[in-house]
Amino acid sequence: MFEQTLDPSDTCGCGDTGYLTTRTIPVDLVHGVGHIANVPIYHCRSKNCQEFTLPPIVSRRLDDIEEEMESIQSTEAVYTWMAQGGHSLDPDQRANAETDLQAFTLQFGGREYADAHVVLIVPGQAIFFHSTLEDTEYYLLRYEEDRHSEETWFSFLKFYYDEPELMYEEFLEWSEDGHLKEIGRVTLEEVEDTLTDEFGEWE
Repeated sequence: MFEQTLDPSDTCGCGDTGYLTTRTIPVDLVHGVGHIANVPIYHCRSKNCQEFTLPPIVSRRLDDIEEEMESIQSTEAVYTWMAQGGHSLDPDQRANAETDLQAFTLQFGGREYADAHVVLIVPGQAIFFHSTLEDTEYYLLRYEEDRHSEETWFSFLKFYYDEPELMYEEFLEWSEDGHLKEIGRVTLEEVEDTLTDEFGEWE
């Protein structure tokens, strides 16, 4: 869906594997220190680590947001993607819908439920969960574009994967052999309830 796709994992600023999540970061502006919320970063998930890495495409977008903040003398902003053209919606509506979906998936970064935790996020497209009950059991919440519906739909799938680490590119190739079992389809509004029903409450 997005032209600006971020890899679900890269390197944290500390040198360990970094996983995609979001953070509010400070920025130096001409008129003082500002803050930009919901910035995509890579972090190793260690609570003791204060380091992180910005994806290059995010750094470029931050420069634009900082210029906008300076032009209106603002110290607070929320990270959004640049507007992109659409198909079934006009460009402004399409950009808003994509930004909403991007933000929705990224909010799951680092989330831990009673019976599962998030291991990978493909922004605006998919969220992978690893079961805490069975080591090879995984779940996938995947966006399914449906231009004939006003609802935003996701498929909820289950699969068993015995590789030591789930890497997105390898998963795509592996999943072509039909290893995924669809549990059901849910709308955006039903996602939170569905995940809570399946995995328990999250912290």
